[in-house]
Order: sequence, then structure tokens, then C-alpha cells
Amino acid sequence: MRGPGSLNHNRRSFTAENVDPERSSLNVVYLDEPIQKVYHELFDEAANRYNAKQKRKDRCINDYYEHLRTGKQEKLFHELIVQIGNKDDMGVLTENGALAKELLDEYMQGFQERNPTLRVFGAFLHMDEATPHLHIDFVPYVSGWKGKGLDTKVSLKQALKALGFAGGSKRESELNQWINAEKEQLARVMERHGIEWEQKGTHEEHLSVLDFKKQERSKEVAALEAAKQECQTDLTEMQEQLETAQTAVEAAEQRVQKAELTYQKQSQKLNKLAPIMEGLENLSAQYSQRPEEWVPEAATFETAKSYREKKAIPLIQKLVKVLFALHRKYWEVKGERDKYLHFYQDEKKATHHLSQRLKEVEAENSQLYAMKRDFRRVWNYFGAEKMQQVIGLMREQEQTTDRSQKKNRQNSVEL
Repeated sequence: MRGPGSLNHNRRSFTAENVDPERSSLNVVYLDEPIQKVYHELFDEAANRYNAKQKRKDRCINDYYEHLRTGKQEKLFHELIVQIGNKDDMGVLTENGALAKELLDEYMQGFQERNPTLRVFGAFLHMDEATPHLHIDFVPYVSGWKGKGLDTKVSLKQALKALGFAGGSKRESELNQWINAEKEQLARVMERHGIEWEQKGTHEEHLSVLDFKKQERSKEVAALEAAKQECQTDLTEMQEQLETAQTAVEAAEQRVQKAELTYQKQSQKLNKLAPIMEGLENLSAQYSQRPEEWVPEAATFETAKSYREKKAIPLIQKLVKVLFALHRKYWEVKGERDKYLHFYQDEKKATHHLSQRLKEVEAENSQLYAMKRDFRRVWNYFGAEKMQQVIGLMREQEQTTDRSQKKNRQNSVEL
């Protein structure tokens, strides 16, 4: 199950009332790294790449850890608590306590390899409470992110998607799929030791602070917090998509304006050259056939013939070359104009498509904001206990519907 995450409790920086300090020496510390060090390791390069693209200093991220700590979008880290059985059948002081420790140790050995996008920085096996259990603290992250912000960033949803948990309904979210997969991993470890996993559909919540009377209340609050967190995550991702779409539209509009300006300049230049080129085409055709015929023959003087051959004819030939060069330049300019025309038309279509997508994202974003406001109103009005009852009832209805549909499919196959 997930826990709120108390690093001081996990490290035994203080001794809670449900902890037996005489058995704390039996605890196992697999990993205990400063979380700030892990953040520097994972995100410093991405932050540098992000900052290099910023034109305003106030948008730069100097410390990604502090950026998230003071924000509201993502938790700094998440915690998984793993326990086998309870204090009656797997308690520390029972004969199975040592076996529970062995099973949890074997499960822990493959955790990081199975979950490469969940960077573990703290892992503790506690043997000084009622039942052996693991605390696994990790930073979920995604690399190669194309949306807003850093290209390597903290995101539980995207980290689990990268592991193959695509999600679906709220009951089959990425998180729930991943937790079920980890339960299966633990069940395989148990099977290798001849222990069968009894799936009761519920699990006992390990409490880092001992007050058992608050246990049920904590469960209700945790369920509502999880639902709220999923809503917040969806809302954040939708907001990022909206801002990304807005940025793309603005960039496309700038490209269209630039292309249109270039097109207008080329058109103006072409319009000025067109009448000149039309006359030059006629001249080039007229003078290119036999240029020597346009120079009159010398009469009786040799000097006239010499003038014709050495000066007049070469001059006309050069003129023809100039005319042809101007003609070619005209077609080059026209080709450039046509190229920018096609580019302008393509960019205009792309901008229209992005504008439509932006409207869709804005509509979806508005729906999510409305859902978030309604969720808070219902929570505040009914309270955590009533909300938990409603959630439980809805889950039962969904399970009943799923079983009914499955039964109908089986009957159809038999027929």
C-alpha cells in the first residue's frame, strides 16, 4: 500500500510509541540517500537545458527540489509500504516473523530493477514494530518529456506509464495497476517458499504513528487524498497540454506572419520585374538568333569591317548574355515566390488545426476545473466518512456489473 512518507520515522530519528527500541538493531537499511542529492543527480542537466531556452530569468529553475517543494503540482517523493500478514500470523514475535523478514528481503532485492523509473533513495525493513514490513521511498520521473517544463521531470503518472501501466478508469488507474503488479511479485516470492497468498480484497494499513483508534479515519482520508491527487495530476497534465498547445499556436502564427511578409515582398519584387522581363524576353529572342545581322556591313573601308568584327558583334553578344541572365533571374525570383506561397498555405492550415485543438483542450480543462471544484464541495459537505461509504458502494456496483458482464460473455460463448 501507499503511505504518506515519513523519512524521520523510517530512519528512526525519533522513537514512536509503537516501536520497541530494543529490537531496532534488527532493522535493515537497504538504502538511505539524501533526497536532494538524488534530485541533483536526476534533474540538474534537464534544468540546465530548460534554463538555456528561457528569455526571462524569473522563469529559470535554479533548484528543482525547491521548485517542487514550494509548489503544488507533484509530491517530492512517494512511499510504498509492504507487509505480509498481520501481527497474529506473521508477527515479529511469532515463529513466522523470521520468515516474513526473509520474504520481504527477497522482494526488495528486485524492486529497483523492476521499476527503473522509480528512483529509490530510501528502503528500510522494520523489525521493531508488531509486524515486519518494508518502507520503500522513491522519486518517480519521466525522461524525454515533450510537454511543458523540464524534459526530465517528476511525474508518478508518466513514470508508471513508462513501465507499461497505461491506466484506464479510476479503478484501473496507472497507480492501482502498478500496485496490483507488485502484489503479484510478492505473491511469487511467497509461492517459492510454499506460502499461498490469500486475497481478501483488503489490506491492513501500517501506521507510522500508533493510535489504532484513528486507523479507520486515516483510511478514509487516504482514499480521498488519493482520489484528490489523481484529479490534481490529471488537471496538471491537462494544463500542461493547454500551455503547450498555446505555445505551438503562437509559434505557428509567427511563422505564418513571417511567411506572409516574405511572400508579399517577393510578390512586390516580381510585379516590378514582370513588365521589364516581358520586354527582355522579346529582346532576347530577337537578338539571340543571328546577332551579327544587326550590325551593318562596312562599305569599302577595311576599318569598318574590323570595327564590326572586333567591337560591334562582341558587344551585341554580351548584351544577349545579359538579357538571358536577367531572364533566368526572373524565373528564380518567381520560383522563390511560389515556394513561399506554398509554405504560407501549409502554415495557415497547420495554424487552423492547432487552433481547433487548443479549443478542445481548453474545453477539457474547464471540465476538469469544474470536477475539481465539485469534488471539494462534496468532500466538505459530506465529510470523509460519508464519502468513503459512497465510494465503497460505487465500487461494489462496478464489481457487480463487471461480474454480470463476464457471466453474460461466458453464456454467449457456451451458446
